[in-house]
Parts: sequence; structure tokens; C-alpha cells
Amino acid sequence: MNTSKINKITQGILLSCVIGSTTVGISTAANAQEVSSDNIEKIEIRGLRASSKANLNEKRFANAIVDAITAEDIGQFPDKNVAESLSRIPGITIDRTFGEGQGVTIRGVQPDQNLTLVNGQAVGTANWFVLSDATRNFNFEILASEMVAGLEVYKSAQADIDEGALGGTVILRTRKPMDLDSNTIQFSTEAQYNDESGNTDPSFSGLYSWKNEDETFGILASASYQQRSVVRETNEDFGWFGPTIPRIDPLIEAPQGASEKGAIPWGMGSALFEQDRERIGYDINAQWRPTDNLDMNLHYLSSTMKADNYNSNLIGIGFRGVAFLGTDTNPGTSQNGVIESLQVSGVDNRPGWARHMAYDNIFREGSEMSTQILDFEGNYTMNSGTLHWQIGTTTGEGDNRDFFTEFWVDATDPDAKFDFYNPGGTAPSIDFTTASPWLTNPTDQMWLGGIFDQANTTKDKENYAQVDYTHEVEMGIITDIKTGFKLRDRSFTQGRVRTDLANLAPVGEGSLGPASDFWTGDLINVDHSNTAGFSASYFLPSRDLMHEALYAVPECTTGATTLCRNSDVFLTASSFEIEETINAIYAMANFSSDGIRGNIGMRYVETDSTSNGYDLVSGQAISSSSEYNEWLPSVNLAYDLDQDTILRFAASRVLTRPAPFQLAPAVNLTPETSSGSAGNPNLNPLTANQFEFGVEHYFDEASLVAVTLFKKDVNDFIFTKTVAKEINGQQINQLRTPENGGSTTIDGVEFQVQHVIDYGFGGYFNYTYTDVGDATFDEAVPVTDADGNITGATLSESTVRFPNTSKNSYNFGVFYENDLYSARLNYNYRSEYFIAAAEIGDQFRDEQAQMDAQFSYVLTDNITLKFEALNLTNEIWENYYERNTDAQRLGGTQSSNGRRLFVGANFRF
Repeated sequence: MNTSKINKITQGILLSCVIGSTTVGISTAANAQEVSSDNIEKIEIRGLRASSKANLNEKRFANAIVDAITAEDIGQFPDKNVAESLSRIPGITIDRTFGEGQGVTIRGVQPDQNLTLVNGQAVGTANWFVLSDATRNFNFEILASEMVAGLEVYKSAQADIDEGALGGTVILRTRKPMDLDSNTIQFSTEAQYNDESGNTDPSFSGLYSWKNEDETFGILASASYQQRSVVRETNEDFGWFGPTIPRIDPLIEAPQGASEKGAIPWGMGSALFEQDRERIGYDINAQWRPTDNLDMNLHYLSSTMKADNYNSNLIGIGFRGVAFLGTDTNPGTSQNGVIESLQVSGVDNRPGWARHMAYDNIFREGSEMSTQILDFEGNYTMNSGTLHWQIGTTTGEGDNRDFFTEFWVDATDPDAKFDFYNPGGTAPSIDFTTASPWLTNPTDQMWLGGIFDQANTTKDKENYAQVDYTHEVEMGIITDIKTGFKLRDRSFTQGRVRTDLANLAPVGEGSLGPASDFWTGDLINVDHSNTAGFSASYFLPSRDLMHEALYAVPECTTGATTLCRNSDVFLTASSFEIEETINAIYAMANFSSDGIRGNIGMRYVETDSTSNGYDLVSGQAISSSSEYNEWLPSVNLAYDLDQDTILRFAASRVLTRPAPFQLAPAVNLTPETSSGSAGNPNLNPLTANQFEFGVEHYFDEASLVAVTLFKKDVNDFIFTKTVAKEINGQQINQLRTPENGGSTTIDGVEFQVQHVIDYGFGGYFNYTYTDVGDATFDEAVPVTDADGNITGATLSESTVRFPNTSKNSYNFGVFYENDLYSARLNYNYRSEYFIAAAEIGDQFRDEQAQMDAQFSYVLTDNITLKFEALNLTNEIWENYYERNTDAQRLGGTQSSNGRRLFVGANFRF
């Protein structure tokens, strides 16, 4: 049966199921996971101690190397964000770019090379941020924690679980109505305060579950609503240059030749990001058990996050002022090949292309992302085994709006000033104080000379059909053999349209006018109390006045040489479609005998991938295809050394596909900051042979000490390389491109201890050490003649680091609980990690730590009051560079997201 027919059958079955069982709601999550093994004891999850027992119970009886998290009670997942809870697990670290967990790194493997499944199946995902490239990484921002009953993290592979994870697979579980008492009602309300924004925002969730007396039919519906005000202050750099590499500026006619004076960022910005988030989720589970042998479940999940946001950035472009370093008008200092101070101002001899101050305002009203799942699952038990099927569809969609405006100063205006500070190259910053009089009351010091209005849409869609049969056998120690197949059809698309102006002058006549034409008296105030930036106040232009000015310009005609508008132009360079057909078959034998259990299996997978896009020069449609297949064996073994001690061993071969945008013949450019990213349709998938060995000692029902060693031999891993390149006549100084990086190894050890005592006290500590070897591979280097023409290429050995891997990470937590109240304190740490290779040196994210606290009080049998504080340490994140020539640290971007406080109540009936 071909894939297109499967898609039609899938859609038809699911549509009829939905129509036949219409209902409203969503699962806000619950207390315990669905447990499939008969060996696992059933636990009613109520409170911290009980959930600790359940987590270890799941880990102890699993055949593979697994960690688990369960909800403390219905609608009470341990953290507000599922990714935050995952960060408590050994070997897992997360990204908090906007103050909330987004992506999950497992055992040193970056988020888009891990796998997240909902009830065992893929979930379509998207992003609200226009600068986010399409990945396979599930964005945890979109999913409210109330929608999750529990999760499992498979760190070792298993033949019956989808391939695609290099680090590990996260399986999120939702609640089914048969697992709850009939007429269960749960409701929660909460207020959230963010000290960066100063706002208090509400959230609500509710659940209702019903089943008939015969327990043959049940339905569960729940919903969640959450608002959140996000404010982020950033001291931002736009990439470093120099001291010996001359650059051509993107807006000039001639090379500056100025970077020989010393290394300096192209520009530094004082940025303020503000966002109003509104997250709405629904979940419906309808379960039917007409007989003891047949169990069917129809599941619908929908989650949407509206993400209107605004970003302002006042930018001082020191790179354009460094050419005048040491002059009377631009005094400054340079030491050890680094510009340490620079005072820049407009002067008569500064050419027009050396405009040295810009002010960007970006309005993204209407931005949102959503995900939907429609899944029909069934189990039919026969005398000899169980037939299981699952058929469904999932879609993730992103709508990214981007109304961009940019003001420029006249390069000769003496009022246009800033001071650049870079003591020791560790904490660069811009001080606009010398320009503050006019920045808070502008006239013609700045001109609206850059503007466009664009819409970007992304869609991630997968249809799937899976059938497997578990045949119970008596073949020595083998207890059952599971065989099955799975068919998937997945597509990723991105389309972008833009309205902009032709023949627009940056300043003066030919621009849209001076700043005074677009200012209504409002100001922006950026405190920078948590970064190296200077406190600043500057004018806030009117979005409506600038929007009217854009659309008041007449449409362009053929050959127009004056200011005119190009409306709704389809941007071929940023539009693409990736199509994949993935077919898999698998067989796995489970075995169990006195003191030993586990599984051994083989998965065979075929992948057909087609990358559709447009040539960057001609704009003509282009397409490239690739086919590959892999045999993926796996074995998981658990041996009971005694009744409380388990030895574990696992070995497998795994496959990870490149991210969608990485395969696209497309670019996402931000020319105003001379930056962007590009795809590479010639990327190979990653493969790895991996091994785990561990010992676990359970010295109480909720107490554990464990050590696990792991090793991954990785081939064709993907890293990001930052280069300078001209694209369609635009010089992009920071173009991020994916490359295959050859082979490397990941070696590490996880240590975990947890103990709960009878008096209500408990604690846990886990530590992970990850060592990644640098990869060496052959890279093509262009050969040029005396005139600079490329005549060929030679192969040169290059070395690159593995990205996103922190060498050290740990969690430490303590809690106390009795019948009336519970309290928990948790500290999370990860060391610095490599981000990308740039021409001046490697870019890193600095070490990060965060402390969180929770407290709850049982007011009555049905009402619990709760309080939570996140990021008590007010941690900021910082990127920096390590220079190639001498390994000197060059500081860069710093961002502060602030603390978050929550007060609320749970009601349970």
C-alpha cells in the first residue's frame, strides 16, 4: 500500500471517529502514568514522597535504561514547564533563552537530535519566533504542564520505539478516563508575577472525567488557559571581527580595512524584548472497552500559543568607527589586538556608508504557534498475544509576523555619539549617555531609512500508521516476540512574503522622514541592572504612523528609480518544502528468567527525502533527493545482583536525521544586522553505535544510588559554522551554515542518589560528566590565482567541537512533606558549552545555574494552596567567543529574564 493511500485512509478514519464521538476539553495531566508491564506495582500518586516512589518504581522494573517523572496529583506536574522537570533528570540539560525551558539536551546531544513523542507517536511542532529555523526539536513552550500525566526518558534504544534520537527519547503520557474515578473534577487557578515585567498574569485549568458503571466507556475532557508577560533585557553583540581580517560592510561601496586596528564586534545593541503570551490547550480522550479483550482510545489534543511581541534595539556600530581610532574625533585604546575603548561620533570626514548608529523596532503582532494531534489506538487481546494498532495525524503550524523599522543617523552629525567599552575583551557594552538629550526628544538626528512588513508561515505535518503483534511464547527464557511495521509521511514547509520599499534612502531626502514625524512622546527605558549594558532611555516611535507611511508610498512600476513599494513579494530564497517518506519494520524478543530480563531486537528503516526550494541567484525552482536505509540492532539487559541491586547493560545503533531547515536550499537572513542562516541539502544523517553500563541499588522503596557509564561513537555529526558570504548582492558577515563534522566520541558517567526518610524529609543529587572528543575531517579550501579568482580547491584537515555539550551538570534538591504541607528547593547547574564555529573563534554559552522553590498547604481534603518561585538566583545567560589565535575570551551577548513567582490553589472532587 503506498503512502498517499495510507494518508487518505488515515484522514478518513480519524475524521469519522471525531464526528462520531464529539466532545469538548483537554487533559490537564494527571497523577500517574499508564503502566504496561504486569510486573509494575500500581501506585496512587499523592504528594512528593509518593511520586518519588512511582518514579523509581518505573525505573526499577523497566527493561531499558529509563528515567521517569509522574505528576504529584491530578493537574500537579512538578514544574510549570515540562522541560524544567526534565532538567532534574541525570544527563539532561535545557535551554532557557526566553526564560522558559524550550529544548532538551540529553547526554550532551543537542535538542534537535533527540526525540519527543506523545503517547508513543510524533508531535508536529513549530515556532512563534521568525528567527527560529525549522527543527525536529519539540518546543516545550507550547505544552502546558497540566496536559501531561507523566513522562519517560529512554536513554537506550529499543526496537519498537521510533528511531531518530541520538541522545534519548522523551515519551509524554496523557491521562485516560478508565484510570480515574467516574465524575472526577479538578480545577486550578494561579497568578504569576514576573519581576522583570512587573506584571501579574492569570492561568486556569480544569478536568472532568466520567465512565459508565460497567466501565466499558469513558470520556475525559480538560482545558488550560495561561497568560504570561515576558520581558527580556539584552546587551547584544553582532559578531566579532579582526584584528587581521578585513571586511566589506553590507551597506558600503568600498572595504573599510579597519579591523586591523583590533578585534571588535560589528555592533553592540541595547535591546528590550516584550511579549504577551496566551496559551490555550484542549485535550479529549474517549475510551471504549466493549469486551474484556478489546480496548480502543480516541485522543485529540490541541494547543495554541499566541505570542505577540515587540523588540527594540538601539545599536552602536563600533566596527564603522574603528577606522578612525586614535583621531581627535574618535579617541580610543587598543591592547593585545582588542579594542578596549572607543568614542564614536559623527564627523565631517566620515563617509555616508559609515553610518554608526541604528535604531531597530520590530513589531510582531499576530505571531503564534500551534500543535494538534488526532490519534486512534487499539489493543485486541487473543489467546496467543496482543494485536496493537495506532493510526493518526499531527500538525504543527507557526505564523510569524514581522513589521520591521530601522532609523539611521547621518554619519556626519556631531550629535550622533556613543562610547564603546570592552575592558579586557570580557564584557563589551555601549553607552549612549552622550546622545541622551536628543534620544529622548528627537528631531532630525535619526531618519526612518529601513522598513518592511513580512509574514512567515511554517507547517510540520505527519501522517502515520503502525501495527504490531506481541506473540506470547515459551522458548526458553524468551517470553514474547513483538513484530510490527510503521509507515510515516512527513512534510515541513516554510513560505515567506514581504512588502518593502525600493530606492529608499537611509537618511535625509529619499527616506520616510525624521524621527520627529513618528514620535508621539512615549519612551523606552532599559535598566540593564543584570547585564554589562548601560541604563538607557530613548524614544519609542509609533507603530501605526510608520505602518501608514509604508503603505502610503505608491506601488513600483517597471524601471522605477524613485521611492516606491513592492507589495506581497514571495521570497523564494526563504521558502522551501522538505518531504519525507519513512518506512520501518521491527522485531523484538523480550526475555525473563531468574534474575535476568531484557530485550533484543532489530529495526530496519528506509528514508526517502526530497528538498524543494529555489536557486538563490536565478530564483528558479530546484529539487534534490536522497535515499538511505539502516539496520538498527539493540539489546537491553538487566541482571538482579541481589533483590535490591540491578546491573544494566545496553548496546544499540541509532540514526538521527538532519533538521528540516538544515536540509533546505534556503536562507533566513537578517541583513540589518548582517546575519542569517542557510541550509545544506547535502547533509548526511547522523549514526552512532552506543553503549551503556550501570548499577542501581534500591536501599528503600523511594531511595536509590546509581551509576551509569555511557559511550557513543558518532559519525557525520552536524555542527554550525559561521562564515562571511555575499548573497544576492548583500554581504552577510555572520551566515550560520550546517556542516557534517566527521566522527567523534561522547563518553560520560551519570551518578544519582535519592533518599526519602519516614519523618517526611527527602533529598536527591545527580551529577553528569560528559567528555566529547574534537572531530577531525577534511574540508575543501578554495585556491585562488594572483587576481583573486578561484581556480580550484584543496583538502585541509579541520577540527571542530561537538555542539551543546556541557562537560559538567548537576541537580541538588531537598524537600519536606507531611499531611498538611510540603516544601521543595532545587538547584540546577550546567557548565559552558560550544555553540558555533566563527571566523574569529569558537562561540560558547557560559555556565548557567538556577534555583527554584515550591510550597503547598492542604487547606481541606479538596483544596490545596500552592506557592512557587523560579529563578531565585536571577540567572542571566551569556554568549562569548574564544579567539583562535590566543584563546582569549571575548565577551558578547548577555540576557536577563528575571524571576517568576506563582500563587494559586488546586481544587479536587
